[in-house]
Amino acid sequence: MFLIANKFSNKFLVNIFFSLVFINYLTFFLIKEKTFFVFFGFFIIINFVLILLKNYNKNKLLILILLALCLISLSSPVSDWDGRSIWLFNAKIIFFEDSLNNFFSYSPYYSHPDYPIFLPVLSATMAKLIGTWNEVLPKFSHLILTIPPIILLTQNLNKKSSLFIFIVLILFVYEKRIINGEVDVLLSLYSISLIKLLSEITSKNPKYKNFYTDLILILFHFCFLTLFKMEGLALIFCIFFSFLIIYFKENKILSKKLLLIFIFSYMPILIWLLYAKNTGAAGGGIEISSAQKMMSGGQRFFENIINFKFILYLIGKIMINKQMIISLIIFVFIFSKYIKYNDGSKLIIENALLEKNMLLCYMSIISYTLIMITIMIMSEGSPFNIQIQYWQAMTASDRYFLPIHSMLLLCAMNLIESKKS
Repeated sequence: MFLIANKFSNKFLVNIFFSLVFINYLTFFLIKEKTFFVFFGFFIIINFVLILLKNYNKNKLLILILLALCLISLSSPVSDWDGRSIWLFNAKIIFFEDSLNNFFSYSPYYSHPDYPIFLPVLSATMAKLIGTWNEVLPKFSHLILTIPPIILLTQNLNKKSSLFIFIVLILFVYEKRIINGEVDVLLSLYSISLIKLLSEITSKNPKYKNFYTDLILILFHFCFLTLFKMEGLALIFCIFFSFLIIYFKENKILSKKLLLIFIFSYMPILIWLLYAKNTGAAGGGIEISSAQKMMSGGQRFFENIINFKFILYLIGKIMINKQMIISLIIFVFIFSKYIKYNDGSKLIIENALLEKNMLLCYMSIISYTLIMITIMIMSEGSPFNIQIQYWQAMTASDRYFLPIHSMLLLCAMNLIESKKS
């Protein structure tokens, strides 16, 4: 298999992997009989193995860490609430229930039946491979989906310190979330992989042989981010419009192509939301969406924003947690190396800090942070949330901001890679 893997580029193998996963998802809506799950599941696993083998010789340490995570994932059941009661519970319904129409009848309100079922479909696919449901193999699908962006992010890292920062991201920022069946790590990895792809494609000529391969990768990133979780809609909006602000003037033709891809990528999630609303309501499953329940139209925003006790508590929860502290320490340490004072105590900012790929990260961080803070302010006190004061801020601040932690560390890696040896 080493020989087969080495015949293809990483991007080609990743595109094949994405195609198999996406076609498997689409087929679920078109064919009632689920034996196709076994067919697609087999080739998804084969492609997953090929990607790991392709990169083993170049990056043994990272691949060995990923294999260790695979073993841990396959030897432990899911225990965290979101993984067990939302994503895997919905996958279990898909595994046992032949009709998607019945999905909304069996799925209770706490499992958010209107959430995209892209990941639950893949989890059900993994279970079909062994012909029975358990609490171990289905959650492995989440880890499988982390491998492509990890490979895309690390394949061109030339500095050991960059790889070290990425390993810190995996082991100390994501921690168990990378194997526990939750979705926030996927949002984070695909968002920074998308930023990297968008930054790289601007320097490529359309006649470059892999130009359209990169465009297809970007399309899959857009689609997957929207289909993972509702926060993905905000993520790709922030990233893409930051890209347009920074790159449009010098890359008008490319920007227009990407705008079409961006618009098209919203179609799968919009179709799902319309289907869930209409079919779910008919089956007694959905009367109001999860987002509407959480934010209730935003009428609490102005009331909560002047509640200084809540605002201070929210900011504290966002800023004072292990993930944010690790990310900020590394980012500030690397960032500070590019700011100097000359003999006249004049501040000198090196050009590397103002490169366009860095500006794209900065703008994405700022815009997504503002959106998530706004949502969390609107959510506080919702009658549909658990009735514990500051519940959302208390329980979700660290994971909601995982994409921000990831972008901060991406900035650090970009700076290290930009420095000449």
